[in-house]
Amino acid sequence: MENAKISSYQLFSLIYIFILGTTMIFPVGANGEKAAWISIIIGMVGGIPLLAMYHYLNIQYPNLLLTDYCRKILGKLIGTIIGVLYVLYFLYGAARDVRDAMELMPLFLNETPTWAIGAMILLPITFGLFLGIEVIARTSEIFFPYIVLTVVLMVIFVIFSDIVNVENLFPVLEPGWGKIIQGALTDAWMAPFGEMICFTMIFAYLQPSKSPLKVGLVGVLTGGFVIVFTHLLIISVLGGDIRNESIAPLLVMVKKINVGDFIQRLDALFMIGLILNDFFKIVVFMYAAVIGAAAIFKISKNRLIIPFSLIVMFTSMFFADSYTTHMAQSDIVLKYVYPIFAAYIPLLLCTVSAIRQKFKKNKAKYGT
Repeated sequence: MENAKISSYQLFSLIYIFILGTTMIFPVGANGEKAAWISIIIGMVGGIPLLAMYHYLNIQYPNLLLTDYCRKILGKLIGTIIGVLYVLYFLYGAARDVRDAMELMPLFLNETPTWAIGAMILLPITFGLFLGIEVIARTSEIFFPYIVLTVVLMVIFVIFSDIVNVENLFPVLEPGWGKIIQGALTDAWMAPFGEMICFTMIFAYLQPSKSPLKVGLVGVLTGGFVIVFTHLLIISVLGGDIRNESIAPLLVMVKKINVGDFIQRLDALFMIGLILNDFFKIVVFMYAAVIGAAAIFKISKNRLIIPFSLIVMFTSMFFADSYTTHMAQSDIVLKYVYPIFAAYIPLLLCTVSAIRQKFKKNKAKYGT
């Protein structure tokens, strides 16, 4: 662990930006069709008990990282294996988000090779990792107002462009509850709310007087409702079918902004905000991987930063050969792999920890 502390506002800004991530860009909860926004709400509600589990573990082991208390709860061997798996999970999450940017940026930089896009993103991230969590948190605090402003301006400009068609939202339950719940379980629950597991590598840095649960809950609800409202807006402008078929439906909507034939073609401006969201999400994933591996193998985190950056770079480039393959892999991973790390293992840790605490209390009480 670093000798560092971050404020509750800095943690909130990190969580809020992390939650937005690439979730605003791509068609989250697509199985829910025009009711995808309901799928996102269900995913957000499902994220609250996950956050509660992470908070419980933080209370039991306030000065330890996830990779540390895995060993403390499950034993050195099993705990180390699970810790290494978490490091790989964090690296994959970072690579997946870098690939998201690689798929998005060619919409504007169509002559730029994907490796150059990845390098442009990972170079400042690598530098930030060397500076540490305090600098990362302060930087998110600085960019937070701009990110909020872009969302507010987007909503205002879309409304005044007179392109909102509320009829596109109805009938609300046309897809049926089966598809809506499927949309929540396949992606809206795990991305982004299940990915909050990486903050178990950051909660220990929060100032002692502050509660990670309160800060996290505000961040999840605030970021979650922004995502819900954004996708409501997208569906009302584009319709459910176009929204689900587009690579980046948010940008398709933004391109339609035209206020008095004066305010228009703002997609590049909003792209900056979207890339910032993705940037901080990748930073959090990579920081979790670096600090976790450093704790497991008892080495300096700085020795791991460049190798991990290269791993993320090459993984993002080669694990999928096209956007279609990338999204197909994401569907499988979000449905079958992410729940293991975001829900099942934390539940196991909470259960074993609670049983141990009970045995300790009984032993202290009865002296046996």
